[in-house]
Amino acid sequence: MSYLLAFCLALCWGTAFLASKNMVEALPPYWSTFFRVAAGLAFFIVLYGVQRKNLKINPRELWRPWVIGFLLILFPFAAISWGQRFVAPTIGGIFNGTVPIWSFIAGAIILKGEDRFTWRRALGVTIGMAGLLIIMWPSLTLSLNGSDKMALYGCFAFLLMAWSYSLGNVLTKRIMVDNTSVTHEANTFHQYLFSAIVLVIVAALAEPFPPASAFSLKVVLSILSAGIFSSAVAFLLMVALIKRWGATRMASVTYFTPVVAMASDIIARGRMPSCMEIIGLAIIFVSLFLIQKPVDAK
Repeated sequence: MSYLLAFCLALCWGTAFLASKNMVEALPPYWSTFFRVAAGLAFFIVLYGVQRKNLKINPRELWRPWVIGFLLILFPFAAISWGQRFVAPTIGGIFNGTVPIWSFIAGAIILKGEDRFTWRRALGVTIGMAGLLIIMWPSLTLSLNGSDKMALYGCFAFLLMAWSYSLGNVLTKRIMVDNTSVTHEANTFHQYLFSAIVLVIVAALAEPFPPASAFSLKVVLSILSAGIFSSAVAFLLMVALIKRWGATRMASVTYFTPVVAMASDIIARGRMPSCMEIIGLAIIFVSLFLIQKPVDAK
């Protein structure tokens, strides 16, 4: 059952980048992010309403969903929307695939005892950084030549996304999964409510509201896909896997996210991955194997 959940989660995460690309081609990035979060919030309102869940929370505990909501929803979704304007969905999926590397680092620091340091894992992290550099090299070259800086900025936005996801994954276990003072339903609902409120304020201040003509069928379906399938449903799957596997092993689901993102990019947009992208992805897979391979007990 756990592997079926992992497969569904990889599909959810992997298709998010194509949906985001469709959205930001028609909508401003912050409004695009808000509509994605609003769709997820609507999903949870209906789900928990039907289930008659109690969503009340002690004001002193609000910091819990606010922290997780910022790290797993607000910031990374905004980074995806901003960066996806300048790079292909495949690039976003590859950067998402590095989350286990950053999750290992964060877990080793925050969840002491669960992910101890070894030289093999340190080598894995180093190799993973080399893979990222290879993927970013064409954009870095164009930026240094003054030809195109925006693609490099897009890559950095996805790097920030990966950092945020990894820290959020680790803290979800400590703040949400291992804590019983706040129900998971209330925690999830307030994460989305907090993110939606902040995003609508930021979007209203930073960008004009998109015209009705921008909401084509393609854009509306992309909002629903990204907001419900790739966000809300994915979040439920992620929490379920953290309970079963722990934060670091759950993050290994992102092994398959780049493959799904690459496949969706090829099918929907006809874009074939570059040689540098494939080489960089292969190197990252080697890095993930070294990091995720169990450490022999001593």
